[in-house]
Amino acid sequence: MQAINFTLPESYNALQARNTVCTIRYGDITERYSEGQVINITFGDTYKKKKKVFTAYIDKVLVKPIRLLTGRELNGENHKLNTNEEFLAWYRSTFKKPMNRSDVVTVIYFSEIIG
Repeated sequence: MQAINFTLPESYNALQARNTVCTIRYGDITERYSEGQVINITFGDTYKKKKKVFTAYIDKVLVKPIRLLTGRELNGENHKLNTNEEFLAWYRSTFKKPMNRSDVVTVIYFSEIIG
């Protein structure tokens, strides 16, 4: 089964509290994730053991430039983000990668499967 992995400690806390409803990933990764797919939501560093947080259903997958991200999408990724500029600053400082408002991202909405 495929997984969407999170690596930041604040992401783990938000996932545990079920406050994360989507993730924003750099580039067009629609070949890896599709609507209706069942995946594991995991947490852990690259090349290390991962902890399964829950199983989820992918509700929606969108590809768009950063400038078109909505407040709901930004808050779904990180509840402290409200604007595209805040997202860009957060992303650049967290992941140490250059990014601008015209770069394309994939927004993956998911919901926990219970039972």
